[in-house]
Amino acid sequence: MNDDILPSLLKEVQDKFEASYGKSDIISSAFAKLKNKKATYSTANDFAIELGDLLAEALGSSVTGDRLPDGKMYYNIGQRLLNDVLGKNFELVSDFTGQVQANLNKEANIGLKVQVPKFNQDRVDGLVNRLSSEVDFEKVSWLLKEPIVNFTQSIVDDSIKTNADFHAKAGLTPKVVRKESGNCCKWCRAVVGVYNYPDVPKDVWRRHNRCRCTVDYHPGNGKKQNAHSKRWSDPLKNAKIEERKGIGLLVQAGAKNYVRDDSNDELLPKDFIKAEKHAYLTYDRIKNSNQDLEKRKIYSNIGKFKEMNGFSKDDVDKAFDHVFNNVHELNYGNGLFAPDIDMAQSWDRLISGKNIQPHDLILLKHERLEHDYMYVSSKLDYDTAHKKVDELFNYSEAVDEFKKKG
Repeated sequence: MNDDILPSLLKEVQDKFEASYGKSDIISSAFAKLKNKKATYSTANDFAIELGDLLAEALGSSVTGDRLPDGKMYYNIGQRLLNDVLGKNFELVSDFTGQVQANLNKEANIGLKVQVPKFNQDRVDGLVNRLSSEVDFEKVSWLLKEPIVNFTQSIVDDSIKTNADFHAKAGLTPKVVRKESGNCCKWCRAVVGVYNYPDVPKDVWRRHNRCRCTVDYHPGNGKKQNAHSKRWSDPLKNAKIEERKGIGLLVQAGAKNYVRDDSNDELLPKDFIKAEKHAYLTYDRIKNSNQDLEKRKIYSNIGKFKEMNGFSKDDVDKAFDHVFNNVHELNYGNGLFAPDIDMAQSWDRLISGKNIQPHDLILLKHERLEHDYMYVSSKLDYDTAHKKVDELFNYSEAVDEFKKKG
């Protein structure tokens, strides 16, 4: 079968696309934001959806069964057609996201080269194979509609993933944020959240048809991350407080021992920001409290749990100090562990004795054993010690189980 129909068909699709592209308010608005250096990956997502819609409309009105040989989308026609038009969308979107990333890097004072994702040839081949598998094109014509939009959106996601991976290898731990769009489905709601690369579930990068949820990203401000809590902190500020204490300078009650980085707040959900601020306040309150009294309360409160038999007052003291008092040698330098939302709630319950959960007790055991692996028995670095302790007392998994139960 020859593909003589292709040149005229392709030109018609290109002409319709370019005409619509030039009239689109969404496209104009996106480029205006880019010019003013106000475009984000969310802007890029809107740009990609519009490109996908415009291309799908052009394809849908031009590529019909009555114009195809025998009413079928032959493989050679589909391959050349989709590689051309989707390749053009790839160039447009990847160029746009590249400029967005360059601006983000500059704002964060990160002198890293912008990374361009690879064209997803496997995905295009999959579309072509499916289109050519049916004798009657009309049965698969829907593949030139929403899947075209979905593919174009995925270029933004691939750009984020490629640059996040590059930044992670450079020693940074950037944030990836999956946000829901309107009344999204149960599957999408399950992957909404803030993630620290590379700890991003695979489903965060996946989309079903007609999914308009967004994946956003920010490289941060050049700070490295505390792998203990997977949150950003300023280790130098934290460590300086401890150094002052070491030379006899008083840290007054209520002093800000933990300084929260708010530079990424425009990317984060409001409820997350609120919860994290509460975590920082909780850590400050505990650190500046009568610590001996708080430790005694914890020891008394865990006494009613059989699984804590043998966990002594000294064990409580060491676990508590490991989190709130000891300055650790971490991958970004020396500092305190940064506050964590779930851990703040656990420490609150352990101190108050109200509604203590199984994962709260696991937290104590985790911190106690981690202390020994780092400073007593094995002299391990933090990352190695943390992973080793997780084999016995995995706090994160226990928290996840708790949340699943509602």
